[in-house]
Amino acid sequence: MSDKRLIKKYPNRRLYDTAISSYVTIADVKQMIIEYEDIEIVDAKTGEDLTRSVFLQILSEEEAGGTPILSNETICQMIRMYGKVSQSLFAPFLEQNMKIFADWQNQIKDQSRAMNQAGKWFDPFRQFDMKHIPFMEWQKSLQQQALSFWKNVGIVPKDK
Repeated sequence: MSDKRLIKKYPNRRLYDTAISSYVTIADVKQMIIEYEDIEIVDAKTGEDLTRSVFLQILSEEEAGGTPILSNETICQMIRMYGKVSQSLFAPFLEQNMKIFADWQNQIKDQSRAMNQAGKWFDPFRQFDMKHIPFMEWQKSLQQQALSFWKNVGIVPKDK
């Protein structure tokens, strides 16, 4: 038995959530992702797995509106990865770094919650000296490691 929430996509592009026996929207699927639901989306007729394509649609819509996460240069670099030996290295590298970042976010959220429960006030408008935030130091270190890695595999030209 699978713990995944099964959503069927019909030819009319409608999405049917089998867990609640109701049609849902792309926005609903996005919310499920935000809430860490484990989702599988399949073609209602053929059973073909459409999860990746629907997730990419959500990502594309998010990138097109508001403030995008991925710059044009980042997208170009990702496109350049396809078909190269480094492609197989990039996916686990990106996945691990996204996990590290999510873990860090959860840790900060837990610390903030603990501060609020202890009666301390968190002032989101307070000005921080960014040099003293451990995350910024960690991020710079991670960026330097990543740059060094990509230089060694030949994606980024080495310094002369």
